Amino acid sequence: MSFMQEMETTPMEARQIYLSQKEVMKKIAEFSGEADEIDIDEWIFDLNNLFSLMKLKDEIKVLETMGKLTGPALRWYQENLRSFITWNDAEKALRDRFKEFTSNSQLMQEFFNIHQEENQSVISFYENVIRKYRKSRQFITEQQVITVLQNGVKNSLKEYLIRNEKEIKKPEEWLQLAKEEEYIQKRIQQQRNGSYSGTTNKTFFEHILPTATVQPTPSNFQLPSQQPSTSHHYYKQQHQQLPSLTNNRTHSKPHKFTNRQQHRENYPENKIQKSNPCLICNKNNHATIKCFYKKNNGCFKCGQSNHQIRDCPQQHFFE
Repeated sequence: MSFMQEMETTPMEARQIYLSQKEVMKKIAEFSGEADEIDIDEWIFDLNNLFSLMKLKDEIKVLETMGKLTGPALRWYQENLRSFITWNDAEKALRDRFKEFTSNSQLMQEFFNIHQEENQSVISFYENVIRKYRKSRQFITEQQVITVLQNGVKNSLKEYLIRNEKEIKKPEEWLQLAKEEEYIQKRIQQQRNGSYSGTTNKTFFEHILPTATVQPTPSNFQLPSQQPSTSHHYYKQQHQQLPSLTNNRTHSKPHKFTNRQQHRENYPENKIQKSNPCLICNKNNHATIKCFYKKNNGCFKCGQSNHQIRDCPQQHFFE
């Protein structure tokens, strides 16, 4: 007998349901009843969840359970199979036979000391707390479950959950908030890792603002090729060279001025000043031909035509 006998379906659908049932049953771990094995309460809890989903009758539940037993547990189950009229009978017998004795105080101590491992997911930690809670449900309230979850969660999630603990009324609500925060932190970490790997050779942001460069025009000086060609460095270097250029210009002017003074004697004016005085007025600031008192006809001094100015008997005007 199997699950496909309970439903009126076509042969093809019945076969698909049967294969799905077998695949699902593989998810249930085998139970041998040996020490240090899965807890019998947890094992039966997983079976009941699966049976309720598959909607099996009691006799099929009993047979399917036998298929997941091995070793001493299987031998004991086969010996007592005829006494299991309903699934509740088989479930109670399994608990009584294989449940380890643990005092209530020990259960409570184990429950309140549950902590999330560093690499443990939120869902795994939550399921661990709930499993312990099911063992001593008669002694523990849902509010105490939330307290254990809040105290036992790792520090990276604890601050966010404490800030929102007023919104948490049930363990399921705590799980929802914790999963959301865990997801956000994973995304942030992934982005940080991606940004770091992408900026090992090049920084993500250039902190130095671009500056305009000044191309120097051809001149008597050159900038060092090893210095950066920013406007600041160009101005600084140019400014350092300006004094020498300025000094050269300031020294060159006195030099030229001195040369002009030295050669001033060669100017025509100086030659005129050192030439003979005017023959008409006897002054030294002009030539005779340019004298204001020059006569237009004959002698420049007296105007007579029978002699030249150098032979003129008249006196100079300003003697």
